[in-house]
Amino acid sequence: MSEPAKPSRSLLRSAAWSGAGAVIVCATLGIVAVAICWLPVSGQSGRTHSALAAGLLTYLAGLHGGVTVDGMHSSWLPLGMTLIVAFVAWRVGTHLAEAAEAAEVDEVRTLVRAGLAQAATFTVLSMVAVHFATLGTSHASYLGVGFFGFVLFLATGGVSFARSSALRTAIAERLPAQTATVLRTAAAGLLVYVAASAVLVAASLVWHAGRVTELTGELGGGWGSLPILILSLLAIPNAVVGGASYLAGPGITVGPAHASAFGTAHGVLPTFPLLGALPDGHGAGIPVLVLMALTPLLAGVVTARCLTRSERGLGEQLLLACCAAAAGGIIAALAAVLSGGGIGAKNLAHVGAPAGWLGLLIAAALAASSLTALGVTALWGQVKHTVGAEAIVLESLAHLVVADEEPNETSDKDAESDAMGRASGQ
Repeated sequence: MSEPAKPSRSLLRSAAWSGAGAVIVCATLGIVAVAICWLPVSGQSGRTHSALAAGLLTYLAGLHGGVTVDGMHSSWLPLGMTLIVAFVAWRVGTHLAEAAEAAEVDEVRTLVRAGLAQAATFTVLSMVAVHFATLGTSHASYLGVGFFGFVLFLATGGVSFARSSALRTAIAERLPAQTATVLRTAAAGLLVYVAASAVLVAASLVWHAGRVTELTGELGGGWGSLPILILSLLAIPNAVVGGASYLAGPGITVGPAHASAFGTAHGVLPTFPLLGALPDGHGAGIPVLVLMALTPLLAGVVTARCLTRSERGLGEQLLLACCAAAAGGIIAALAAVLSGGGIGAKNLAHVGAPAGWLGLLIAAALAASSLTALGVTALWGQVKHTVGAEAIVLESLAHLVVADEEPNETSDKDAESDAMGRASGQ
């Protein structure tokens, strides 16, 4: 009985060490980033302690549990920081799956305990880091770090571990058969929105390059402006979600400013270079309107293509398209929640896209476009089938006509031969 327990204990140790390793890697990245940005312009006193605390606070902010900076609470954070933590968690989840395979552990309960142990270690050590991340009135919340850190790790490292281990088969057996197809189809449709939004954001930055440059210049030169510039880069995923909301219709709100295709209202905005890309007109131009029209159409074609690759009936395809549209709307709403939030309780209390409206409109657009594409595909297939059947009928009739003519010609020739034979005999 002792032999089977050894691989289990070894896997739990690997889970604990890898969960701790994820915290160490993420905290180190935060400390290095702060050291590069802050130490060259900071004073001589308290450099080491302040840099460590600020670096840990930067890492904890990436967990998206909210932080307080100089007495001002912020639930809006650059999504790029969260994506970095998610990437590290994904990698350690894959590493744990490799350790389970090497130890030849495939029992579902043992694997579940290992995954939970890894997530728990990550969460507990992150909460310990909260104690050392206090810098004046800047700090993180134990509750926010604990809850959101655990959820974030399960959604990334836990999924990676389950996907790469024997848990994948066990989970697949307990889920509806078409779950993977629905999720892949929803992801394909959303990727179209992401690509179109990235094009929109890049074009807006180029179009408003003068304003972006002006806002960058207001930061001043040298190392002092580097943190804001890095935050602008890390906030590009937030801008992409906002661009998708712009294309879908609800638009994006940044405090007193609201930008949508139907009108733009501006107020006093902070000096943040990325905000220079916000539209300044009364509505969207023709190129943007064309992009708004093409995005859902292309998303529908892509989702329909995903569903028509395998042999399915039209009814099943339509049902899966509706499920994929609903899943896409939920994912879009979650992305809006993660990319939005607020800074303080005054001008920037509301930042981001309206999650409910974004999810609803993207779900409706995906459903309408994909159902239409599936209907057109089915109709076109029926037309091709009918035309092909008619061609076969016409070809068969032609063969019958030829077959009828050939015996007649033969019989005429036989009759002439018989007549000539009788004449020669006489």
